[in-house]
Amino acid sequence: MQLDLVLHKLAHKNLCFTTEKPQDLEDIVLALKCRNQEEMFKVFAIEYEKPIVKRVPYNENEVIKQAAFSNNQAMVLKNSDYSFIEHLVSLNKSLLFKIFDDINGKFYFSRLEFESGFIRDFESMQISYLSHFNHRLFKTAVLVDNKKLGYIYFSCKGS
Repeated sequence: MQLDLVLHKLAHKNLCFTTEKPQDLEDIVLALKCRNQEEMFKVFAIEYEKPIVKRVPYNENEVIKQAAFSNNQAMVLKNSDYSFIEHLVSLNKSLLFKIFDDINGKFYFSRLEFESGFIRDFESMQISYLSHFNHRLFKTAVLVDNKKLGYIYFSCKGS
């Protein structure tokens, strides 16, 4: 199943998920599009009444402490204390900071394009930086257990 997840903005309130596209597109926090051979469906997340009162951070340095970096690539073995997405986001952010060590701003996870949905389990993850658009949007290829999975995108906002 193909998966395309786009994060439009940082949420400040709890999210409500719907299959109906909001009338005001500014309300969309994230959009998820899934497609298989027979059908395609979309899910949208919009902010709901209650503010987020607690975020649970994870230690990105711990996730990637055993990672290997070379040229525009990085590889890490699975650390069972962390999820697939925590591995991917931490590894990609670290790689981008190594490549663009002079960049002024903060990297934000903004999109996933996967050919075969999410991965539940893996042994190793490899990523290869591919390109950027005006130092605002950065594209990286994702391989899991030596199989191409798709792409992750990060945006960079000035500090």
